[in-house]
Amino acid sequence: MSKHNQVEQLSVRALFNSNTRYVVPIYQRNYAWGAPEIEQLIQDISDAAGLITQLDETTTAKQAKYYLGSLVVYKRTNLAQQTSVVYETIDGQQRHTTLSILLAYLKHRKVLGEDKLQELDLNLTFDSRPKSSRALDDIYKGISNGESEEPTIQAAFNIIQRYFKIKGLDAEAKTTQFFEYLLESVTILRVAVPPQTDLNHYFEIMNNRGEQLEKHEVLKAKFMATLANDEERNCFSAIWDACSNMKRYTQMSFQSDLRREVFGDDWQVIPSNFDAVLEKHTSKVLKQDAMTLREIIDNKAFSSTSDDEEREKEERFGTVIDFSNFLLHVLKLMKPEQSVSLDDKRLIDAFISKDYGLKVEAKDFVYELLKYRMLFDSYIIKPDQHDEKRKWSLVRLDANKNTTSLSPAYPNVFSNELNEKIRMILAMFHVSNPALVYKRWLNDALSILNRNTTPEKNLVIDGQVYLTELESLSERYFNEITNGENLAFSEENSGVLHQGTGVQNFIFNRLDYLIWRKLSAGESVDGMRSEDLGKHFSEFQFSFRTSVEHYFPQTDPSGASKMKDVDRFGNLCLISPSSNSRLSNYYPSGKKTFYQDNNRAESLKQAIMMSYEYWGPEPEGEGHKNIVKHEAEMIKILLNQ
Repeated sequence: MSKHNQVEQLSVRALFNSNTRYVVPIYQRNYAWGAPEIEQLIQDISDAAGLITQLDETTTAKQAKYYLGSLVVYKRTNLAQQTSVVYETIDGQQRHTTLSILLAYLKHRKVLGEDKLQELDLNLTFDSRPKSSRALDDIYKGISNGESEEPTIQAAFNIIQRYFKIKGLDAEAKTTQFFEYLLESVTILRVAVPPQTDLNHYFEIMNNRGEQLEKHEVLKAKFMATLANDEERNCFSAIWDACSNMKRYTQMSFQSDLRREVFGDDWQVIPSNFDAVLEKHTSKVLKQDAMTLREIIDNKAFSSTSDDEEREKEERFGTVIDFSNFLLHVLKLMKPEQSVSLDDKRLIDAFISKDYGLKVEAKDFVYELLKYRMLFDSYIIKPDQHDEKRKWSLVRLDANKNTTSLSPAYPNVFSNELNEKIRMILAMFHVSNPALVYKRWLNDALSILNRNTTPEKNLVIDGQVYLTELESLSERYFNEITNGENLAFSEENSGVLHQGTGVQNFIFNRLDYLIWRKLSAGESVDGMRSEDLGKHFSEFQFSFRTSVEHYFPQTDPSGASKMKDVDRFGNLCLISPSSNSRLSNYYPSGKKTFYQDNNRAESLKQAIMMSYEYWGPEPEGEGHKNIVKHEAEMIKILLNQ
């Protein structure tokens, strides 16, 4: 390696050394991380530090070091009056910016003391984007003018602050432990490219580089090494590869001529076991071996055309989880008696026993993988790229035999009304936990599906049974959070509902689902019917709203003393981080005007709050009575009363 292409392992403390500056060049995109990425980063560091933040997870041993990835930089030279080393950031700016915002939160909390913060500096700036530089500097210095110039940066700070509070990391001891580990034990590789590098070309290569070998590919190889012969290995590989594309219905990832052999004419048959798939797969291979050259050419042309048509149509779907994490869900469902962490950082370890053998047999596991993928495909929501108004799809694969088209159709899984209810409650679960790991709701939903379906009946479930169990699951999660406590607000004991930004996303989303269900049934909620809310109801969809909005602001814009019970649930709703940054210090009337002018509301609770004419802090005033009244109605709904 050239001496110019230097690789250094830096602690986070060393990364933020005051003698080094980093500049994000103009060709880089704006800061774009949201709650899923930020929360995942904090969770990963918490796990490495041995801090538990999930109810269903066990504490893991503290790691000596946690590798965070790489930061690719270019050293700028010949700068006028240069007093420190200046690096241009080529790759890694999203992570570096987020670490900078985390550092600002550390400074804001003042948990480490000035001695441990010495020689640390917010050393990241942005070329030609002074607003971003000022926004980062403002949060580091604790300056707030009520409306950030760069909402995404302020929103990231709010996400960090809230996540620490919700997960219990804001307790002084845990915050101190987290940040000491962050500064001293979290490491990043700084890679400096040679000075003659064409940066535009290098940046293009970095953004188009090939994928590295992933952990699930290593796991696949370990499984295949235990199989007896090539026929079994080829069949295992075909099933595994078909299941690995989470954005495509599993059957569609099998070659078209094998698809009907394995899954039947309607593509809905689930094979009885691995050997049943092996028989079909081996038969197909033998048949191909016996084909003439002309038959091979004709078959290849036909398959290529049909597969291309299918892929083009299927680009509409996304996924709520990636393949590595899905593998852990399957293992946890197969081994309920064991402690299986739903965290793909531990993927290989989860499958390897103490004697270095696999915890599950290869053929058994890959069959269960196929079964759960078919359940996932049919009964778990997917992001719909073609329909932004609906956002989430709950549709099944249909062979579309009644048309001349070779590509499938995607009808609703259940009757329209039932399908909509199940779609909504699944979306409610998903947006409450946007990160890929620790998706407890998904594991519980797959368990419900497994209990209520059989391969003999092609994994068909009664939709009403599914909905009832999902609603019971929601009730169970809510009871775990509230732990049977009195939810009414009191000055002596505010409780879990009245914690301001510390109220969990799930509580707000569960409430919106229950409000939506009542309005859909023609009932009124807090004096409002579906027709009164107009588009706020008819176009309502669950999305990743992660910021708690105080409808009457935490800081009174007039300079008067703050509302005494500003954190009570009646005054709260869940909105997007960008809206929260923009409107946080507006009076309720100003917020209502903004949303009315834009003809939208971000949640059903918020839409109902905005229906009130008066909303304010005076204990004897009508505005405060409205807050109390609204809160009582919302608690009744949360309790299903």
